[in-house]
Amino acid sequence: MDKYTIGIVALALLSLHLVCCATIAQCRIMADTDSDKINLPHGLCAYLPKHRCTNPDACVCCTVDGICYVTMDECEKECKKTSSSEDILLAMTPPPLSAP
Repeated sequence: MDKYTIGIVALALLSLHLVCCATIAQCRIMADTDSDKINLPHGLCAYLPKHRCTNPDACVCCTVDGICYVTMDECEKECKKTSSSEDILLAMTPPPLSAP
């Protein structure tokens, strides 16, 4: 019985060591991404493929409200008006629960 307990203890210590190393590696990876910024050259506007575009004259759509525009400049200008962080937070916030 004693020969099995040594194997179990060794396996437990190895598992603990692997968990600690994985946590340290994950923290290092997260620490390296603090200064990285997301590059969105056209903001929240994107071109729709021709087969998904209902109006062939307006295939540049705002990803926030789904409204499509003729040019990328027009979409960027109008989409910025609708995509304030307050509006996004309000849309994501659930309504309060009613009191019993």
